[in-house]
Amino acid sequence: MTIATLPSISEADAQIERRVCELATSDPGSIWWGQDEFSDAIAEAGIHLEGRAYPVSLRPLALTSGLANHLSATAEALVKLLDVAAELYCRDEDIQDLFPAYKHLRQWITRLPEYRPIVRICRLDGLFGSDGYYKILETNATTPGGVIQNGLAAKIWSRIPNPLTRGLSLDVSNQPFAKDPNCFVQELVSAYRAVTGTELRTAAVVNYRGRYANEVDWIVRGLRHAGARAALVDVSAIKRTPRGLVGPDGEVIELIYSKLDARDFIEAREHDDYLHACAAQDVVSINPWISQWVLADKAILAVLSDDRYSSNFTAEQIELIARHVPWTRVVRPGATTDPERHRIELIGYIRQNKADLVLKPSNASRGEHVLVGRFTSSHVWEEHIDRAARNPYVVQEYIRPGEVTALHAPSRSIEKMAYGIDCYVFGGRLAGFQSRASFDPVMNVGRSGVLLPVAID
Repeated sequence: MTIATLPSISEADAQIERRVCELATSDPGSIWWGQDEFSDAIAEAGIHLEGRAYPVSLRPLALTSGLANHLSATAEALVKLLDVAAELYCRDEDIQDLFPAYKHLRQWITRLPEYRPIVRICRLDGLFGSDGYYKILETNATTPGGVIQNGLAAKIWSRIPNPLTRGLSLDVSNQPFAKDPNCFVQELVSAYRAVTGTELRTAAVVNYRGRYANEVDWIVRGLRHAGARAALVDVSAIKRTPRGLVGPDGEVIELIYSKLDARDFIEAREHDDYLHACAAQDVVSINPWISQWVLADKAILAVLSDDRYSSNFTAEQIELIARHVPWTRVVRPGATTDPERHRIELIGYIRQNKADLVLKPSNASRGEHVLVGRFTSSHVWEEHIDRAARNPYVVQEYIRPGEVTALHAPSRSIEKMAYGIDCYVFGGRLAGFQSRASFDPVMNVGRSGVLLPVAID
């Protein structure tokens, strides 16, 4: 089913767009009053982005219920595809070669847990393509941000008087993480129960040198509220013993949620015991190492979108990939197929089709070193082709984002911005949406971006 997305994704969103533009000219004070009320309520609730103001706009993105259901079904089906991709990685050396950075880590990566889906917590980031279909650009199968705070922010947004939505029937509560912001913690607890058949007693949110600490306080409080003894623990303070993994107090840890960047462990050897214990399932670890490295790597989209591997998928899965996974290849010299399935030499194709391509480090995050060809000089593009051929990089077809007019609180401006929509999936089921809007072609809330609450019409 093709989804018409232009000029707007719903009539309600089109009305909101008109109101933003009208009020920005005729009565900007009314919407900035609403934005300030919203921002103050967010701050009072303790929601923040690594100690800074949480950059969420009063302007929502309004989806029709049909589109929301379609995105939900697409996201849930894609998570099932990641199970197939994980098993392919474990048995296919050609696929393993697409992920050279993890070669020495395979002893831990290939020890898959018995439960499915393997990726218990993820956020699929995407855009609507020119064909009307939602395109998944990144899998975020590590420990994505926003798993609790976005649901809380949506709930607060729904209570703020808003001149942009007056008279519209918009609802956030049909998104599980907005209806109950504890649903993330409930997924952790239920995952533990499904694996062990027992109730969770002890848990640790594992951090590394204080990085990526956002939402950790919410997660620890949620686990404690669920009845578990829980704490934030640096990985260096965890020891493997005959009793299992223990924290600094000597208590055995039953569940671990890894709130860290697993890339930090690619070369480090001092935490091998921790890596081995998680792989050996001495502790229930969410997400497992194959999620933290391989399934979170952008090269996984090359596995899905490359015709060489299509025989591993059903006809229904192949159709899903064709509609929702953009053409992606690991950057290396040699022959492959282009988006129209014509045979090409990849490096030459990248050089000749700059305006239609994006270069990305395959295992980086937060938009680091991403180059959008049409916004990059030819000189810089050429330099990056050489760099990409020597390092883990992917090239992906460019998906032009849609635009919305939104309040950008950090700069106190109301302007057109590119937007995308992301789907949170907990335990294989959609948990909710977030939308990011940005002046930068690489959308990230750390790079002049803001979040838009997502509501259903």
